[in-house]
Amino acid sequence: MSPQAGGQIVDLRIGSSQRVLNGKYRRNGKLQSCEPCRKSKLRCEEKCVYHPNPLTKKRQTAENAPPTPATTINEEASPIVLPTIESSEPGSPSSPGYQHFGVSRLDYQELPPQAPAKLNRAASAPPLYSHHCEGEPGRVNPGFLGTTNFMSIFSENLSKLGVVSAELEGPKLPRLTISNDQIVRGTQILYFLKDASLVHDFVNRSFDIGDGVSNVCIEPIMKQWLLKLWANHSDTLKKGSPDKLRRLSELIWRNTLTSIAVRDDMDYKEWALQATGMNIRWEVIGLVAALIGQCATTLSRSDLLLSQHNASKPVLARKMSEIASTCLSFCRDCEALDDLFVWLLFENTGLTASIKGDGSYAVYSETGEFVNAVVAMGLHIDVKQGKPRIPFFLEQMRTRIVAGAYSSEISISSYLGRPPRLSYRYCNLVPPMDIPDIQLTSSEDEIARIIATFDEKGFGATGKVSRATWMKAWLALAPKREEVLDLALGRYSREEILRRAEEIQKESNEYWESIPLFVRNITDDSGDYSDSGSKRRRPLETLFKITLNQAFRANELLLQRVLIRRTGASWDRLVEAASSIFQDILQISKRHDLASILQSNISALLAVQGLRSAAVIAVELLKQEQLPNYPKNPLLQRSRTIQDLSVFAARLGDVDPSDGSFTVCDQGRKVITRILDKILSPPNILERPAMSHLQYEHQHHTLTNEGMDMSIFPHETAPHQEWPVPDPLDFQMGEANWGIEVPYLGHDSDFVQWLESVDWERPV
Repeated sequence: MSPQAGGQIVDLRIGSSQRVLNGKYRRNGKLQSCEPCRKSKLRCEEKCVYHPNPLTKKRQTAENAPPTPATTINEEASPIVLPTIESSEPGSPSSPGYQHFGVSRLDYQELPPQAPAKLNRAASAPPLYSHHCEGEPGRVNPGFLGTTNFMSIFSENLSKLGVVSAELEGPKLPRLTISNDQIVRGTQILYFLKDASLVHDFVNRSFDIGDGVSNVCIEPIMKQWLLKLWANHSDTLKKGSPDKLRRLSELIWRNTLTSIAVRDDMDYKEWALQATGMNIRWEVIGLVAALIGQCATTLSRSDLLLSQHNASKPVLARKMSEIASTCLSFCRDCEALDDLFVWLLFENTGLTASIKGDGSYAVYSETGEFVNAVVAMGLHIDVKQGKPRIPFFLEQMRTRIVAGAYSSEISISSYLGRPPRLSYRYCNLVPPMDIPDIQLTSSEDEIARIIATFDEKGFGATGKVSRATWMKAWLALAPKREEVLDLALGRYSREEILRRAEEIQKESNEYWESIPLFVRNITDDSGDYSDSGSKRRRPLETLFKITLNQAFRANELLLQRVLIRRTGASWDRLVEAASSIFQDILQISKRHDLASILQSNISALLAVQGLRSAAVIAVELLKQEQLPNYPKNPLLQRSRTIQDLSVFAARLGDVDPSDGSFTVCDQGRKVITRILDKILSPPNILERPAMSHLQYEHQHHTLTNEGMDMSIFPHETAPHQEWPVPDPLDFQMGEANWGIEVPYLGHDSDFVQWLESVDWERPV
């Protein structure tokens, strides 16, 4: 964009020596010098200290002393005066624009609180505004490069031959620039932080639910971020002044363009401080929004937390999702590729799945970007990134990130029937240590004491299941799921499939039996409070154990489906596995303590594990009904199965319409209802003509007056007065077929393909 067009691009990375002094241009297109330089017939240079228009400069009296920061924070019993956006004047040490005058952020941190600012340029020059110029190119991190990368031949051989080249360090790209529109958009994003009580209440509720409620962001680090955020910027965020919010937006953009340092002697506070306070970044803003949105999706619409803040569950969740997605876009503009960027990708993916469902393309796309970022950082090969040692908490967080990336990719690939975009064959999958989030930031001695209590399998001795426990156990099952998916999608002979299926089944069973009983057993999680007053397991811990059990059984169910489709195996073991899953899901759906605070998680279980197993059971029951002679020992008990399917259909109908799983659950409810209607309908209902309401009343009146025999109870008097007459409008007999055709009932038919062919436009 030309200068004459008035476009403004802000280059946040260039130093003061490259910034334009005055934004005004002469008719010939050249920059106009400041007034003193014009009178002296000179051209403004970088050391110019004059005001461009001194007559417009505000007078400063001696009484107007520079304001001092008013926000303090009591930490370790010593109040520390912190710099803020709102308590600073342009050019003061605590101003975010201070860097614009030739002093870097690191230089500022070393200055005393009242150190005078040394202005190296005209004080009225617009901060951060400059017209785009290429400048000197900066070196950009290209990310992880494997053994077959385009520079491997040079890097592997030139050093041996004594040739050293700086070009091997990475490509040189032009420096990044930030436009005025981007800064304005950032200003708009910050308005959601005005309500500090809402932020604190929802974040606290998230961590009150239990350890590991979020995907990766742990409580000590999140609370450290919020503590310093309010300490430095509370007045700016609370008052919502457009000018001050703009300056804060500029500061956040500048910080996001920089990288975060990692040293082996860092504690979690020092690491966290690089992304909060005056170092606040867009990744942190997005993580706060994502955590609030995730919390909102788990709540019921009548939760007191929502009414307390006059918030709507779906509206709040969608708003936070939009903010988190926008912050992600900002990070992409800054070409961020670090731990915080990957954290934000992971948390935002979880929020999107809660809103749109696991089957949406948005979730599939976001999980792909998450996997891409993990691979680009090289974490799938080495979480230490070539360093001999990194902080323990960060090493474990990266280990969890890799485990989460692989696990989520295999889960969504098996759910959608698509090839995985990340394979265990190309990853160094190291199980995370079974250490709760709150203890990750402990001292080295405390960490050593915790590790010493692990059993031979590496599980903790406390008997509690945290997200780390769940990840550790599931990470060994996920490769087996990938093997099943490979059998389903690959080209193998019948003999190969049978041989590999037997190996997968054997290895899975052996591993499951080796897991400690407290991880596998869920029967002790549904009891009431004990006599001693101690509470039962926290709902989130119960959810972890349930999902882990279902993951193991789902491997068996999917494997049996492959054997049926590819080898013609019997349905017996498939129905057995589905029945086991189905009964657990029914028990879970009764747990109001889970549904009240983990609503989206329970809905996801119903939509994935529950509906998958219910489909197998419903189809098998319908097949039994179509047999010429009903089997003497059927796989499914007719009465109980019908009751269970009816209860499950009702549970599907209770899913909140704002939940991402609602569409799948609603479709599943319709299919199960149609199957039950077909089973429970009289054998000759299809041959009966449709009957109007008046016709039904006339026929019923005639049969009653003629003395219809109602003695269906032998040796008992028929309770005529207690029988409610059914409303014929509830039974539209003309639509009794429900779109279910006989060819579907064949032995080799695929339920999913049939499900897609059902005419959903027909009324139920």
